[in-house]
Amino acid sequence: MPDSGKRAPAVMPYLPQLDGVRALAILIVFAAHCGYSHVVPGGFGVTVFFFLSGYLITTLLRIERARTGAVSLPAFYLRRSLRILPPMYLTLLAAGGLYALGLLDWMPVDPAAILGQATFLTNYPGLFGTEAVLPVPLWSLAIEEHFYLVFPLAYVLWLGRLQPRRAALACLGICAAVLAIRCVNVWRLADYSLNYSWTHTRIDAILFGCCLALWNNPVIPADAAWRPKAWHVGFSLAVILGTLAVRAPAFRETLRYTLQSAALFVPFAYLLHGEGPAVRLLASRPMRQLGLWSYSFYLAHMAVVALVLHLWPGLHGLSLMLAAFPPTLLWCWGMYTLVERPCAHLRRRLLAERPPEPILADGGRQAGVTPA
Repeated sequence: MPDSGKRAPAVMPYLPQLDGVRALAILIVFAAHCGYSHVVPGGFGVTVFFFLSGYLITTLLRIERARTGAVSLPAFYLRRSLRILPPMYLTLLAAGGLYALGLLDWMPVDPAAILGQATFLTNYPGLFGTEAVLPVPLWSLAIEEHFYLVFPLAYVLWLGRLQPRRAALACLGICAAVLAIRCVNVWRLADYSLNYSWTHTRIDAILFGCCLALWNNPVIPADAAWRPKAWHVGFSLAVILGTLAVRAPAFRETLRYTLQSAALFVPFAYLLHGEGPAVRLLASRPMRQLGLWSYSFYLAHMAVVALVLHLWPGLHGLSLMLAAFPPTLLWCWGMYTLVERPCAHLRRRLLAERPPEPILADGGRQAGVTPA
């Protein structure tokens, strides 16, 4: 039978360990951008954000359909717009101001590239150059936005009408097609490193998260979700470490993303059951707080790093991280207090009859957007 969402909760419960996952992922990205990219896999941090977004968004769609009998696309796009756009445009404006004042020792910025950032097209350098942009890393957010535009419509018209298992298999089929495209690109393109940033070659990381939300979802009681054992998690983490150890470019731009995304299914399933020391660590207050601010942190951290390097050119590695971390947190606090929370209140007022997002302890809501 179609995915009716029977026995789905009325609202998605708040899962504090997922905020901890966000915090861990943003720390990986931050360390990589501060000079540790040779040992810290910043790209894997982005893959974690992708998987998490796919899981959350699809789970929210399933719960809304169970609660109301349908999915409101206008409500979905309004929620996403109020969640994503105000912090993003304000961060772009702030980075542009620092650049205009000469406070960023940055490459020359092309206005057309900024337009690409503002319209979520900067991950396609054939349209807008990705090199001459402001230091706001929007290529991954562009991939997320393209997913947000298409996937809810596909869910309403197709995936939501299938049995959850069949819908998950359909997503896996698309993942296989994406892998095939990457392999063809390696064979045909001189610069196949663009597999890293194109939507049609990276969307599978998000779709693997959708698979977990559609089938064996611990949040949906009717799914009777599989509970991984510790050795399952250990094996999946070993697979991920193995993908990081292999340095062959062709592997890294093809199978690496597939293996990492598929392996993430296991630790995420483990964490979603809400038990164990890893869950308690990720759900600790500092990790929850950083996870709550992770979107603004991701948007702002590269501009802050560039500003710190302008003021103290000799900093690198740990010293750069220690100098850039506090002002980035200050920006996040201001953004959350003055922009994100008011936007969350506005969302609730505009959509008072459709509350599919879980209410947090501080009155905010858990959203699927990657801080990437």
